[in-house]
Amino acid sequence: MNEISVPSVNELIEIGSRIIQKTKDFGLDELELYFSATDRFSLRIITNYVTTSTGLDQGVGIRAVIGKKVGFTSISSFDIEKIEEAVKIAAKIAKNRPEDPGFHHLPDPQRGLNQGGIYDEEIVSTSLSELVNISGKSVDNGFKTSENVEKIDFSLGRAVGAFAVVNSRGIDEGDRYTVIYSWSTAKTKKNDDVTTGSEFFVGRKMNRDEILEVPVEAVKNAEEMFNGKKLGEAVAGQIVLYNAVVQDFLWPLEFNVSARNVQDGRSRFVEKIGERVGSENFNIINDGTIPEGIRTSKVDGEGIPTRKLEILRNGILQSYIYDSYTAHKEGRTSTGNAARRNFETPPSPSFNNIYIASTFSGDVNDLIKEVDKGVFIKGFTMGSHLTDPLKGTFSITSLNAFYIESGEIKYPLKSVSASGNFFDLIRNVLKIANDHRLTFNGKIPSMLFDNVTFI
Repeated sequence: MNEISVPSVNELIEIGSRIIQKTKDFGLDELELYFSATDRFSLRIITNYVTTSTGLDQGVGIRAVIGKKVGFTSISSFDIEKIEEAVKIAAKIAKNRPEDPGFHHLPDPQRGLNQGGIYDEEIVSTSLSELVNISGKSVDNGFKTSENVEKIDFSLGRAVGAFAVVNSRGIDEGDRYTVIYSWSTAKTKKNDDVTTGSEFFVGRKMNRDEILEVPVEAVKNAEEMFNGKKLGEAVAGQIVLYNAVVQDFLWPLEFNVSARNVQDGRSRFVEKIGERVGSENFNIINDGTIPEGIRTSKVDGEGIPTRKLEILRNGILQSYIYDSYTAHKEGRTSTGNAARRNFETPPSPSFNNIYIASTFSGDVNDLIKEVDKGVFIKGFTMGSHLTDPLKGTFSITSLNAFYIESGEIKYPLKSVSASGNFFDLIRNVLKIANDHRLTFNGKIPSMLFDNVTFI
């Protein structure tokens, strides 16, 4: 039985078109409607305690334009009469707002739609009872992995949705999506030695085998930490980041290449296009076209086609990321990077999927062999959100790390903090493995960096 009921993209566009044709009747120069509908299921198991949540999250974000005045509001309904009432509210907001000298107009249609991301009918058709059953088996598998398991915390989520953008300048595009993910932590104990480990899976296609293995791998990761030691003193050396944790260290890049932050003077990359900001080994592409990418879609949050965009080439900054507002301020066209957290927020520049190019054919184990003295961080990091994206200072703690010497892992570390500066870190990229992993942020490989301090 199919338990999901999400409107099609065409149905959303049809609703929007009926309202957009009345733009002038609302006393508006321009009007934009962003429709979003997502059917969500989430489950969490903490040993034998189970909680579940389901629901349809849907609504419309409305931008009303009068000259250079822009009003925004939202409504959690697809009823045409209710949306029209919300448009009138947005119009009142616009009338009472001061003019925005940076605003030019809503985006115009652009050619070049890509194929969009994978839409998996199996995710759609899988019943809630089957998802619960898979989750239970996953946790059972974790407990069967070792007699040392004390606790398993497991989460599974599914999202099936569609969105559409319709505006008075001719845009009427959208896309649909499916996402399945699972995450688990495990607590293990041997004698008096208590350790933790984690693992995750995310994809746009149903993969029962991967989900069933998530707690198993979490347990294995926890048991690797038995007999851990403390670093006796601060050590300066190289750091190997496993593909699962790279984003914890590199997220300030998105902040600094956002055209909005650049234009507001809140970026270290102001007027840095064409200049070296990273290692010559560092090549990054923002790619909204990867079929399996979690952030892939035919169009962005303003109905502009997503595409591939070079961010760094051999460490040289190639482009900022733009939505229509920031692009028009510079006489440019949007790069297809307008994103919305949900229908209740207006768009702003954000990455689609990040793809970091490898520098050689090896995997994370080959990176470890390159290290004279340093640390391998495999998982379970804390404190990455405290990184200052402007100053670049970071201090990130990991409970799943290992001390490396002469190209070999010597022992697990009970806890280690890696500190340094983000802008120095990206200039000190030594090697990038070819073991890309799909994450919520893109396809990320393991990486080797120089000159990090460990405590």
